[in-house]
Amino acid sequence: MNEHVEAPALTRRELLDLLNIVRRVAGEAAGFLRDKFGAEEYTEVVLRHSHDADEGLRIDVENEKHIIELLRTESFNGYFLGEEHGLTRISDGPFIAVVDPLDGSKNYASFIPWSAVSIAIAVMPKGREPRLSDVVAGAIAPVHSWPVISFARGLGVYEGGSKASPRRPPARMILAYFENTDQARVVQRYMKLAPGRPLRSLGSACLEITWTSLGRAEVFIDVRGKLRVVDVAAAVWIAVESGSTVVIENLGASLTRVERVGSVAVASSSDSMKYLAKALESEGYGYLLKNIFKPRAD
Repeated sequence: MNEHVEAPALTRRELLDLLNIVRRVAGEAAGFLRDKFGAEEYTEVVLRHSHDADEGLRIDVENEKHIIELLRTESFNGYFLGEEHGLTRISDGPFIAVVDPLDGSKNYASFIPWSAVSIAIAVMPKGREPRLSDVVAGAIAPVHSWPVISFARGLGVYEGGSKASPRRPPARMILAYFENTDQARVVQRYMKLAPGRPLRSLGSACLEITWTSLGRAEVFIDVRGKLRVVDVAAAVWIAVESGSTVVIENLGASLTRVERVGSVAVASSSDSMKYLAKALESEGYGYLLKNIFKPRAD
């Protein structure tokens, strides 16, 4: 089933205001991480998450606090969800910011320069919990030497202050994660259907989804079932706004807690989607194709 998602009703001015907030906050938060990069004391494990078995580094905790204060400075009108602090009230406004303060923590702790800040803003609907379809703006800020990539629903994707133009045809690159032979077979099947593609697993899902959506890779595949709303809330909408097709296991995941969306795959073109669908179906993951997330057709 194709899920064509209508945007919550906001004016262009409201969307632009939110877009500017997420750009500024994500950019400043990435700068905070750059300033601390290479400092051993910030790579110390200081907590274990209550919602999963992952560890929180000092830098994760400190940057999440920093982002909350930046949002307050921006007079952000609503709530905050982060993997370190959970749900936090900033005000009683109509929005919620869904944040990963450092996607790629293990890279950062190992001094590998591939990590990012992810911020998405969703409308808090009446009568139900917010979910991915309620996200209206967001930004991914690479920590090292790259402009902030941002979007607002219906207004497109921006790299820095300019409209982003996805590479067409996309680069012949596969970005993927797997932890066992069953998961690896999906990627292997894709590689047989589309031979000659190099395979990479770089360590920051939000960045890899974003790179795929911009045509810097042709497909992103993660069927481990581990991705959470904080990991993907901004990146999957950058993909949708860029014209990519997104497969998400749990479209209805709540944005008020750090809940899993499960497996996620992104195809940057119709050809890569054709190969992806065949690979998923042939290896027992065809059920994921019932949740294909893409923009409303014009």
